[in-house]
Amino acid sequence: MSSVANLFIDKKQAPPHEDQGIMDIGKNCSYCNQLDFLPFTCEFCKKTYCSNHRTLEQHHCPHKDKFYNQPPKLDDTLSSISSSTTVSSKSLFPDREADRKLIDARLKSPEPTTIKETQFRVGDVAGSNAFKKFQKFLNIQKDRKSRTGGDGGSISRLFGKKSSTTTTSKYADMARLKKYAQGDAKIPLSDRIYIWCVYVKDPNICMNIEQDKKPVYISKNWVIGKSLDSIAEKSRIPNINNSTTKADERLNIFKIDEVKNDEPRLVKNSDKSSILKNGDIIYLVRGVI
Repeated sequence: MSSVANLFIDKKQAPPHEDQGIMDIGKNCSYCNQLDFLPFTCEFCKKTYCSNHRTLEQHHCPHKDKFYNQPPKLDDTLSSISSSTTVSSKSLFPDREADRKLIDARLKSPEPTTIKETQFRVGDVAGSNAFKKFQKFLNIQKDRKSRTGGDGGSISRLFGKKSSTTTTSKYADMARLKKYAQGDAKIPLSDRIYIWCVYVKDPNICMNIEQDKKPVYISKNWVIGKSLDSIAEKSRIPNINNSTTKADERLNIFKIDEVKNDEPRLVKNSDKSSILKNGDIIYLVRGVI
């Protein structure tokens, strides 16, 4: 028998736990030692078995007397045609849906959303990690604000999120945003979300956010991926997300999360655009996620 086949028969020959991946989901049959990815558990002896040895008789269950000596139930009396060798539905029909969800979770590599989650990613070393680029951009903006005598202690204050502007100026800013915003004219007015967009082309260059941000609008019914395509088109930002296979060439959307201590966060392409609000500032950064 080949060494590959042995991995499915004898789990002792399996690779280290960290390298097993999906193979670690299954369990060996307690009767024949065959590895089964969706094993059956006997509710009487509490051991796992493959589909060929799932019944009490097939695996010669040492505790099958517990099944035969169970007090008769009304359902058992009415169902006299049932065989005495049949096990309970719990043993015959395991929770396949739960097993599928477990497999799917193992197969999908979770996408990071914060700077901290990407500390040790390969992209950091290569200098192409979008999180690190955005963090560097924020640090440069903060240092510039501090040198010019502004308040650089808070990212949100730095970019005008919590400024002491008057209600009149806020209305004026929103009016300006709606007046000059670019977007798909087919979007109904009631579905539009008006936001500011900043394209971080080079994280090493200090920008004037107030001058460089572009007014755009998107639909609250779109997913972020579609909104990103529309924003890039209207703002004339190069976007090859739908054609490139190189992760460092893809555009990503970031925003500053005020609720979570001004933490810079990735806005996932699969999210609904309704997570953005009128007046929000988003940042387009190219790089690996």
